[in-house]
Amino acid sequence: MTEQRNGDGFPALLGAALRDVVVDDEAERRAVAAFRVARDSGTHANGHATNPRREDDWRPGSA
Repeated sequence: MTEQRNGDGFPALLGAALRDVVVDDEAERRAVAAFRVARDSGTHANGHATNPRREDDWRPGSA
């Protein structure tokens, strides 16, 4: 397979994706606030949602 050098293909797509990053500051603020509320509420401290499903656990030797 030959590499495309005419602006098409993966390198061009990756470059375009990296250049076109737009951050929604308000959405980021809301996401961080929601994370902090969940963390500070102790929801995860009681064992709920701390064990990933086997198919989601990518740690070596976890299967």
